[in-house]
Amino acid sequence: MLWADPYSQRLSQLHRTAAFVPMADLAVGESDMVLTVDLPGLTPDDLSIDVQDGQLTVRGERKRPQVGEGTSYAYVQRPFGAFEHRIGLPKGVDPAAITASMQDGVLSLIVPKPERLKPKRIAIGSKDEERQLEPAMA
Repeated sequence: MLWADPYSQRLSQLHRTAAFVPMADLAVGESDMVLTVDLPGLTPDDLSIDVQDGQLTVRGERKRPQVGEGTSYAYVQRPFGAFEHRIGLPKGVDPAAITASMQDGVLSLIVPKPERLKPKRIAIGSKDEERQLEPAMA
């Protein structure tokens, strides 16, 4: 053979499926947590978001685009497939208060913290307002 196909070795790797694992960030503020997930090429219709047993779960699938008849991939680098991303939620989170939005392939979930986890300010009173300890009963 005078000519070698530079892609022939790669064609054997074509059938290997790289797992699609979306990258995510979790930011924690005073009153809420924000989960941000990169989901390039996906739409809200490709996703499901559930809260069950104290876990927030984002599921979806990134599907490989179909190529026309007579066309095949020479090599594949982009990952595709089903994925599931879970994070544990603090006790007391109200699932109905969680909001989700998606823009430019980035999913953002805002999870309000339960009251027990929000910081509480304690006012400093004057000596006149000081409470006295009650004597313990024996």
